[in-house]
Amino acid sequence: MGNRSKTMRGVVAAIVVASLALVSTTVSVVAQATKGGNPKAAAVKNPIQPTPKSITSGRQAYMRACRQCHGPTGLGDGTIAPKNPSPANLTDAEWVYGSSDGEIFAIISNGVGGDSEMKGVRSEMTATDMWNIVNYLRSIGPQTAK
Repeated sequence: MGNRSKTMRGVVAAIVVASLALVSTTVSVVAQATKGGNPKAAAVKNPIQPTPKSITSGRQAYMRACRQCHGPTGLGDGTIAPKNPSPANLTDAEWVYGSSDGEIFAIISNGVGGDSEMKGVRSEMTATDMWNIVNYLRSIGPQTAK
């Protein structure tokens, strides 16, 4: 095996390790949501630019994983939405658990916790899918803190 081949394998391994570190950092930001927001989650920056492709991908992921409760337009009126409490309206300015991209990502990933029916989806989709959902939500809701 040549030196170039060894070097390329080392570079690929480093990229894989760095990618896994990014995913584990963003996924494990917070285990249970905190009313009023979470400073640790708020400090996590969205690594995915809100491009038209990201927003389209986010909408597709949202339709698969979120619309049943939050509704097709994010109003909290999905076909299987619980009634008390009902799911959040994702288009208004009230974000009980924080409005930064990192806080929204943490809720999507980990759920709200406690007796909430909002369960996390980190075992069902990639971190990229969840960040794309954040970008999609920004496109349909208020443009608050990033």
